[in-house]
Amino acid sequence: MKKDNNSLQDDSSAALTQIEQILHEFQIENVSLFDHDPVLRIQVSDAQFARALQLRETLVERIKPLGYRFVAIDLDEA
Repeated sequence: MKKDNNSLQDDSSAALTQIEQILHEFQIENVSLFDHDPVLRIQVSDAQFARALQLRETLVERIKPLGYRFVAIDLDEA
């Protein structure tokens, strides 16, 4: 069954909200999320970068089931 664009946007929005909650749970704040289906790009501050890398396996394990094949941490905060 093919999903329409509104359905895809709703799914993406719900997934991004869940991901924000997951990141908050691990005290990773002030992030920007970018949905480049099938890639999720997480942009974190320099101060949060080491923490995100430290939790890499856990974050990937929690985020992939939300519909992303790849999870990337953005190296450029700008």
